[in-house]
Amino acid sequence: MKKILFLSACALSLAGQGQSLWHFSSALTSPWAGTARYMATGAALSSLGNDPSAIVDNPATAATYRASEISLTGLLGLDQNTIIGQAQLPAFHWGSIIQMTEESVLAFSLDSRTSRFQPLNWSKDIYNPSVSQVDAWLAQAGDLSPTDCFQQGLYGPYAAYQAYVLEYDGLSLYPLMTGKPDVQYLYLERDQRISQTQGSVAVRTDHISLGAGLEYLNLRSSEKLSILEYPYAQDGYLLNIYTRQMDSLRSGGFRIRLGLLAKLGEGTRISAFWTGTSLLSSNWHYRYRVYDNPENPPNIGVDNFELYQDESFRTVQPSTAGLGIAQVIQNQGFVSAEYRYTGAPDNPIYAPIEFLTIGQEIGNELKGSHDLRIGTEWRQDAQSFRAGYRLSTKASNFKEHSGYQQLSTGWGLRGNEWFFDLALVGQFRTGQIIHPLSGETLSLPSSSILLVATYSFRLI
Repeated sequence: MKKILFLSACALSLAGQGQSLWHFSSALTSPWAGTARYMATGAALSSLGNDPSAIVDNPATAATYRASEISLTGLLGLDQNTIIGQAQLPAFHWGSIIQMTEESVLAFSLDSRTSRFQPLNWSKDIYNPSVSQVDAWLAQAGDLSPTDCFQQGLYGPYAAYQAYVLEYDGLSLYPLMTGKPDVQYLYLERDQRISQTQGSVAVRTDHISLGAGLEYLNLRSSEKLSILEYPYAQDGYLLNIYTRQMDSLRSGGFRIRLGLLAKLGEGTRISAFWTGTSLLSSNWHYRYRVYDNPENPPNIGVDNFELYQDESFRTVQPSTAGLGIAQVIQNQGFVSAEYRYTGAPDNPIYAPIEFLTIGQEIGNELKGSHDLRIGTEWRQDAQSFRAGYRLSTKASNFKEHSGYQQLSTGWGLRGNEWFFDLALVGQFRTGQIIHPLSGETLSLPSSSILLVATYSFRLI
């Protein structure tokens, strides 16, 4: 049996082959979940406050509360096929205030927020494909030997050789499994999660509030691509070829947030906020597997083989800066707008030094992300009615769908010591992927409907 011990000396070339831009481009766009009021108003609350998720954006809004408070948020998500895609508790808040003087307040807040993007798994059945995996492996290999393929980062043909799909005769690779498959089945899974936990402190006077927060950021993202082809001929048998590539990254670290909130006249509010650049501890996992499909006869055809690598990095999460403005209308409602920009690092991999070249190549494909938010609210007695729009642009030059649009509406009910809010949110993404074998551009849309509920109560 052909085997290989995957040495760390080959780390550089495998990282360049397997590392996905998805991990870095999606991390540059902002989280997509929060409290019901936050979601319903397009997340445009940095100039208004009185919302836990707004504190995570702008810690100065922690001082807009008039009493200590706890709130809990629940979320139910449906994908475009009306299948439940997620059910989670995306936001928690505890806040306390201390009245220092008649015109000044000291506030403390502990908040957490979790956002997840897990689109419907994408699949495509191709009958009588023009290009098969075997065709692609042979085209990549050319006249190279298996050892040459490995050294040059051509891991598809190398894995196929190790799995007895291809053989080497001393001059070139040739197929052991012959013929063109009748069916080619592609299956793509993606998952991205951002979790934030932040402690904030803020001071408010009559016209201005200043705040600072220390946040622990946790990022997780993964891609899984599976390809099944049937049938190939070998020794009188009709056999399958099944391959799977898995690429995932987990990162975590602390970062600092600063914020300002000010009153201009009776009804105008403005805000400015900034999140510093941070270094995250990151772990990357890559797997390239060729499976012996269970439908193949015993001891015939493919031999199981896996190329794998686990690496640790120090990655860069770039800074974010934003401005907001809101106009309060007769103390019954408001209209607000907000803009923020997240920069793209020139090299998202800070360490170790042998990966800096790869990080620079990834950085060349990244671009900053623009985030525009517009929201409104109108209160009628104990009820509130809300609407919002949000646009986040793509964060790479590739045909990824890290950017999105969001439309939302919501309703709230307030009692003497409690609040209950609901939001209905639509999130829409358009994207494309390149077919891994034929190079064809394929549409990859994604949409989901979120139902968000938040219950808050004041502490005596």
